[in-house]
Amino acid sequence: MTGYNYKELGLKCGIEVHQQLDSKTKLFCRCPSELQGSRPLDFTILRYMRPVLGEMGEYDEAMLTEYSKGMTIIYEGYNDLICTYELDETPPFECNPEAINIALMIASLLKMTIINELHISRKNYLDGSVPCGFQRTTVVATDGEIILGSGKTIGLDFICLEEDAARKIKTENKIQYFRLDRLGIPLVEITTKPDIFTPQEARDCAERIGLLLWGTGKVKTILGSIRQDLNISIERGTRIEIKGVQKLDWFKPLINNEISRQLTLIEIADKLNKKEAKKEDIKEDIVDLSKELKSTKCGFVNNGIKSGKKLFGINLPGFGGIFGIELQPNRRFGTEIANKVKIISGLKGLIHSDESLREYGFSDKEIDIIKNKLNTKDSDCFVLVLGKEKNVKKAMDVIIKRIKLAFKGVPSETRRALEDGNTEFLRELHGGARLYPDTDSKAITITKDRIKKIQQVLPEYPWDLMKRYSEEFKIKERSIKDLIFEGKLKLFEDLIKIYKENPTLIITTLLETIKALKRDGTKVNNLTDKHFIDLFTSLKNNEISKEAIEDILIKLSNSPNISLKEAKEQLKIIKLSDDDLIKSIQKIINKEVELIRKSEMRAFGPLMGEVMKEVRGKIDGKIVAEKLKEAIINKLEELKK
Repeated sequence: MTGYNYKELGLKCGIEVHQQLDSKTKLFCRCPSELQGSRPLDFTILRYMRPVLGEMGEYDEAMLTEYSKGMTIIYEGYNDLICTYELDETPPFECNPEAINIALMIASLLKMTIINELHISRKNYLDGSVPCGFQRTTVVATDGEIILGSGKTIGLDFICLEEDAARKIKTENKIQYFRLDRLGIPLVEITTKPDIFTPQEARDCAERIGLLLWGTGKVKTILGSIRQDLNISIERGTRIEIKGVQKLDWFKPLINNEISRQLTLIEIADKLNKKEAKKEDIKEDIVDLSKELKSTKCGFVNNGIKSGKKLFGINLPGFGGIFGIELQPNRRFGTEIANKVKIISGLKGLIHSDESLREYGFSDKEIDIIKNKLNTKDSDCFVLVLGKEKNVKKAMDVIIKRIKLAFKGVPSETRRALEDGNTEFLRELHGGARLYPDTDSKAITITKDRIKKIQQVLPEYPWDLMKRYSEEFKIKERSIKDLIFEGKLKLFEDLIKIYKENPTLIITTLLETIKALKRDGTKVNNLTDKHFIDLFTSLKNNEISKEAIEDILIKLSNSPNISLKEAKEQLKIIKLSDDDLIKSIQKIINKEVELIRKSEMRAFGPLMGEVMKEVRGKIDGKIVAEKLKEAIINKLEELKK
């Protein structure tokens, strides 16, 4: 799926970056802007959603698709952190001025044209993620740019300030559960122009924008606080929106696999046209096969019919072999249809004649019965769906509509990114018909004086800071970048003021040591900035050695409420004087005289291990090594006499 000539294909990509802002309160109310983890709930509320007309008097197609799913919504919340605004029981408060200022700062860094009067709009959502059925959003600035490390400039369309949606917890029995703590947290949406022409450029652009945002120190840096969507098209295809690109390394496989999908869908359209198949031949004639197949050896069909479900079939003229064509790795055209059926109707699968029906348990006689009932010819394909009659008819409607789109090639839609680099249908592509003004919010004037004050104190660009810190502290630029993306740059800057002696040790502790401890199951999320500040202050004062850092961090992770002093006491870490160190070394030297006589200076390694067992964490290892070497040399001179 790699090695495409992207220029020949006419590949165009655009990226949407959604980043939560680190404001004290939410965007349109004064509830705290923070998630609550998994603490016990105080209440749940059940709601139903229905579509409404947009400003142009039209229904948005994606909203109608959501409505057809027939979902029930349950919202979960907390009495002390959720107000009546989140529940759509009261109008919005004044738009958060702190969040506006952060958005203006980001817009300035991106060299965008700031709009002098902000107008709040409503963006319809019917998936249940917003209780009122729409998200409040406003365009803050337009026409900016981001310059990649390669020197290429990517244009930016606009930056919006909007409220985040509720977070989805689970879906069970056509009920979607949403937690309201995330709802209303301010975020910016940055949208690029379609100036991205290769997967590498897409990855680099997403990283560059993320680096700029996290480098400001004004955005949330927890997991999930930044989310990226990807828009892709090729010359004979169409625009596809891929939601939820969670990692930078996903960009390349997602783009290559989407190219594969679109090229194959175009080939399918060409193949259908060569077969002289016609869209008009796809009839909505579905046939009930339950009676004929009630005694089938296909276990799940047999059991389903006995439990009251129905088996319906439909014939698709000219579609023989089409359902088995692979669009993406291990995902065929039939998989694509089945996925859309599952999303909209809730039914988990379908059977088609491009598969080996005998493997399902169908006999040759039963296959002939199906073909005869559906009037299936050799060039045709038939599809079977099992379920409750209402759901099966909805599924068949989805199949018929999607099959008719196959004659055009690539249908416009929104798809969900999967970890394996593939995608699956999520909803129809939203259109402009869902946008309209928010009559509950007044316009917000952005004065020149306000912009000037913000632009006078803009933070340093992160790539400039990376270069400066790399030269100043003799560390790799990559390490500074990792600090930014880990949300630890400010902590590094605080620690370097305390312990200038060894910047590399600070970097190693914040990145590699913490990562290793987390991998081993240590609860490193319990560590606070104060823990690290106290740790490096103690190191500066020679109260501990760097060898004690890991043990202390483990102790503080498991007991975050104890002080550093208490942690040292529990670990029996006490400051060791030079005299006490020399005594410990001499004791071991006297025990290992024969080893020194035989191995001479090669005895240093084994002896160092023995000494460190006694003094680890109590004194710097460098000092131990110096004193041990000196002691070994003295002993060798003594043995020569």
